[in-house]
Amino acid sequence: MRKSLMLGLFLALLVAPFTAQADSITPESYSATIDVGESVTITKTVTISDAPPSSAKVDVLFMFDTTGSMGGLLEAAKTNAKTILSNAGSLGDVSFGVAHYEDFAVSPYGSIGDTPFELVNDLTDAEGAQKGIKNLGLGDGYDGPESNLYALSEAAENVSWREGSTRIIVWFGDAPGHDGDLEPGYPSRIGLDDTIAALNDKNIVVEAINVSSLPSWGLNRGLAYGGHDGQASAIADGTGGTFYDVADPGAIVSVIDDAIESVFATYDEVTLEVVGADNVSVEFSSVSYNGGYTREEECSFTFDVTYTGDTEGVDEIQINALVDGGIVGIGYDTITVGSIPEPASMLLMGIGFVGLAGMTRLRRKKVN
Repeated sequence: MRKSLMLGLFLALLVAPFTAQADSITPESYSATIDVGESVTITKTVTISDAPPSSAKVDVLFMFDTTGSMGGLLEAAKTNAKTILSNAGSLGDVSFGVAHYEDFAVSPYGSIGDTPFELVNDLTDAEGAQKGIKNLGLGDGYDGPESNLYALSEAAENVSWREGSTRIIVWFGDAPGHDGDLEPGYPSRIGLDDTIAALNDKNIVVEAINVSSLPSWGLNRGLAYGGHDGQASAIADGTGGTFYDVADPGAIVSVIDDAIESVFATYDEVTLEVVGADNVSVEFSSVSYNGGYTREEECSFTFDVTYTGDTEGVDEIQINALVDGGIVGIGYDTITVGSIPEPASMLLMGIGFVGLAGMTRLRRKKVN
């Protein structure tokens, strides 16, 4: 018996260091009853683990250049779609979208493109996104650059990004984008700075993946067409993302995994958000923690949350732990303001009143 106990303890210690802990908010739940004008304080601890999150709220849009030269990458994406979506889904509450672009139907070069931007699937589950990826086909961009900037701006505006989500666009392409500021006759007036501003307005991180194997071409090579060299890198850097060079379509799974996880590798702000406080006022001892944090080590942040009763009622309050504005953990508090009877107590009171009424009628009969 003693040997079995020791063996079990040894195995537990052996496994423990390799067990990834999820981001959390503790205590997860709390309840209290206070009077109007009275206050109660609870200390909440937000723990950010030393691993990618598993309880985060995340929106991921996969956006593809679908002009003719993208065939190899597109086939690799279709083949590996299930794995890609499953891996990303491990982050927690994840929704997926699928979009693509080619070019405008009319351009100053007389090109006949097909699609400047199309949202194939708005945010949906993994199954819906997988179907969207598999239904993508190749079209025509005709000239070299495509409608990259316009497509990114349209994605920022038209995708149904969820409140409180970490928002990521994983963008695949092998050609630079027309810049409306540098090409006055181009149908889209969207320029590089406008695109970055539109993405930042919606707090979207862009992970740019160049799949051109030609050293003189790719997402970053726009100078020959009057655009910006380094266009995609500027967009990735300007939104807090990363630029990747991937010559081998077979590496798409590992690159996408790295790209999405890299969004969570560092963070700057940890704060709390209150939803559903109608009868109480809420104050925090610390509004937020700000600094350069990394998931190379586990970090904990404490907040004293004070509830003050304003009016009688029961508040079912959701406490969101936010990292850089995205939800990574959720807690639930119940605060009752005033002496509101529990349902069971109300039932007993009702039975008591019925009994009293019966006794009164009985006494009246005896008197008569």
